[in-house]
Amino acid sequence: MKRLSLCLCSLICLFLAASASAQEKYPQQWNFVRASLEDDAGMEKFLALMKQSKDVGCTHLQMNDSQWLRSVDDPAYQGRVAKVRTLAKDLGLTIVPSVYAFGYSGRYLQFDPNMGAGLPVKDMVFIVKGKTASPDPAQALDTSKLANGVGDYKVKPFSYYRISLYTKEKTGAVRTGFGGSGAGEPFRVNGLNPNRQLSRCNAFIKQEGEHWLSTTTFNTLDSSDIHVQVSVPNYESVKIEPAGAVEILRRDALPLKVTSEDGKTVYEEGKDFRKLVDPKLWAESGDYDSDHAAPDIELTDNSAIRDGQKLLVSFYHAYKIYSDQDTISLEDPKTFEIMEKDIAACVKTWAPEGFFMNYDEIRIAGWEPSTLESKITPGQLLAQHTKKGYDIIRKYSPNAKIYTWNDMYDSTGNARGGQGAYYLVNGNWAGAGEGLPKDIIIMSWNGNAAGMKVFADNGHPLILCGYYDARNTDAMKRNIDNWKRKANGLPNVLGFMYTQWGSGYDNLKEYFTLLDTYDQWKGSLPPPATRPRRAGGGAGN
Repeated sequence: MKRLSLCLCSLICLFLAASASAQEKYPQQWNFVRASLEDDAGMEKFLALMKQSKDVGCTHLQMNDSQWLRSVDDPAYQGRVAKVRTLAKDLGLTIVPSVYAFGYSGRYLQFDPNMGAGLPVKDMVFIVKGKTASPDPAQALDTSKLANGVGDYKVKPFSYYRISLYTKEKTGAVRTGFGGSGAGEPFRVNGLNPNRQLSRCNAFIKQEGEHWLSTTTFNTLDSSDIHVQVSVPNYESVKIEPAGAVEILRRDALPLKVTSEDGKTVYEEGKDFRKLVDPKLWAESGDYDSDHAAPDIELTDNSAIRDGQKLLVSFYHAYKIYSDQDTISLEDPKTFEIMEKDIAACVKTWAPEGFFMNYDEIRIAGWEPSTLESKITPGQLLAQHTKKGYDIIRKYSPNAKIYTWNDMYDSTGNARGGQGAYYLVNGNWAGAGEGLPKDIIIMSWNGNAAGMKVFADNGHPLILCGYYDARNTDAMKRNIDNWKRKANGLPNVLGFMYTQWGSGYDNLKEYFTLLDTYDQWKGSLPPPATRPRRAGGGAGN
């Protein structure tokens, strides 16, 4: 009997060991794909990548393509989609389209750039000359007070400035050293109360005569003190002047107000002045671009405004973060109409089994009247918005799987309490993950062990999103080992995703081979090095 018991125990141990070993290979292997089906060449490239993905064991493709929103009735586009769907079925690949362009919103804003997230300008002084009004130059900051390019200024909150720098050579127009996505910027402006970086749009650099001109804009927001730092040596001059109505947003939810200098007389658009718009709001490049002259206020023939008069002008403007991040409003209810069109077109085109909600690096929010009047925090705003986005998907596809990045909802990351302002948000995202529907699958990209545990404890399945353009085999091994250790013991980890931000798919096979053979090499890792960080364009801060 004792021998039988020992044999039985041995068999049980072998079974458990085999089960644990089997669990090492995740049931899902994902590839993060940027696809374009605008033409046959893009389709053929995608078809080839699908085959490559299947060859290395992929089960899912997270597909980042937005053509269905513009091409839902285009027979040529729909024909290309049909070929992709047929191959996906033949290969046994699940395609998960990326919907909801938040944080990187160009695919939405191209239809109406006035739907951008608004930053407020309050009581900018304009002076009337003849039949036009433009910003009072007296609002410029005295840059002669800069000592070695550094200086502090008292400012009026919610003032809007353009900063310009002249240098003799192009190489002198930029300088590395600020770090992050702002590396190489010629100047930096910080608010001191509260403390936040205000200059978030990369400088535009162009030749002007014998000089090189670098310009960008910034809004002082709720700061009354700012710190200016010019980082390039031997600059010839720098100016900080009122930006005027450049990138002004015009929609019902964002009021424009023009008053007399004492604020007692409110002038009427259409009666006292013509409609104020920025004809260059959306650049030919397909994003916001502040590198152009601001529109003046043009008076009507029967205007009550007089020559020489000073006006106070309040409005909202768009703002590009870094070089490529245009943000749509979370606060305007019209955004939900665009989202519903996105889902309806995606369902008609792809009939997908799942949707990836791309709430991603949302760096402007919380300043628009609807949010200020309702007195909700940015975190509460995002939580409510995500639930409505979830409900729209459920309306069109009740049984679909729904995925999203972790970072905007991570209570140990971007959504943590106790932190200061997040980028140009009116506060931070604390509480954004509260009430997140339990069946949303979390795509965890940043390897935050504490955050992954919170999501797992709350019942969310997880996909581990590794790689981030690791440079060589050792770097890929460290990346995989990092994920394996941090996810160890967590329930409901569904799979692993090869997440690349620009390096392509040459390392796809090796990465998944290393993942599948982890037990064979995990004890022979080289000394640890700094974890490779993302180069931009995906998720996270």
